[in-house]
Amino acid sequence: MPSKTASATTQPVNPLPPLSPQQVCFVVDDVLAAVQWCEERFGWGPFYQFKAPVAEASYRAWRGEKLTEVALGMAGKVQVEFLHVHLGRDTTGDYQQAYGTGFQHIGIHCQSRDAALDHLVAVGATVNELNEYPGIRFAFVDTPTGNGMFEILQPTEALAANAGISSSRESRVDSKTLFDIDRATVVTDDIDEALTFYARAFGWVGAKTATATLAIDGTRTRMRRHIGTAGKLQIELIETDGKGDNPYAAHLRRGNHGLIHAGGQLNSNVPLTDCLRGEWLETGESFALYDWPGGERALQIRRTRA
Repeated sequence: MPSKTASATTQPVNPLPPLSPQQVCFVVDDVLAAVQWCEERFGWGPFYQFKAPVAEASYRAWRGEKLTEVALGMAGKVQVEFLHVHLGRDTTGDYQQAYGTGFQHIGIHCQSRDAALDHLVAVGATVNELNEYPGIRFAFVDTPTGNGMFEILQPTEALAANAGISSSRESRVDSKTLFDIDRATVVTDDIDEALTFYARAFGWVGAKTATATLAIDGTRTRMRRHIGTAGKLQIELIETDGKGDNPYAAHLRRGNHGLIHAGGQLNSNVPLTDCLRGEWLETGESFALYDWPGGERALQIRRTRA
């Protein structure tokens, strides 16, 4: 049977505002430990770390004191963010309560938060949280593949005065990095709906799915897959029905939050013990998944068949 293709993916619904995905965010149990882990093993960073207390915060019907711990650092051209909510409620806190650690959102830089939201809502997103801190206007957006998966970030003039945050956004691409983050992977049970949304959101013209064979643990599974580029990230969509023992089916059974892992292409030897290896047979792309501070099997390092 021929693969189905996503419909209505030729043009964005509205004129496309500049949207640049360039950050991946992980909820962690210990921000300092996650930073040290990545700096020592991967050569990422240096990370800028801080705590963000808010005496009178609000999130939907909740009101109260909030404290979030944050770290920001570069892994090549993409920024890695580690978050832990110590007190209070917000989008990230909801994820933390539901899943513990894991890949929580993609950060999308824009020139106008409001224009970006107008566009994303028009193509099928829903605003989850809207807020502003010194130097940044932001919003979390629910997508067809999960709640709070996009964070829209509009820097303001005050951000340039923060030397720590500014330095954490400077690309670091050198031979000392084990690998650089360049891809975010999303699992869905309806790739037609997902691809329609992502294509309209980022202006992918003529986007289609392909049927691919995943070989993992001696089992071969046929799946539908698409990889598109947006900003500084590849966004990989994988469809599964939630059946079987492969990590994508297991992730879908966990809940409705589609972000499963981020990763990149290997630059040197891996000083880690992989927990699972797989290969996409048609392209020869092999990979290993790792347990790390950002979640179980939430890190992928790719290799290409010689």
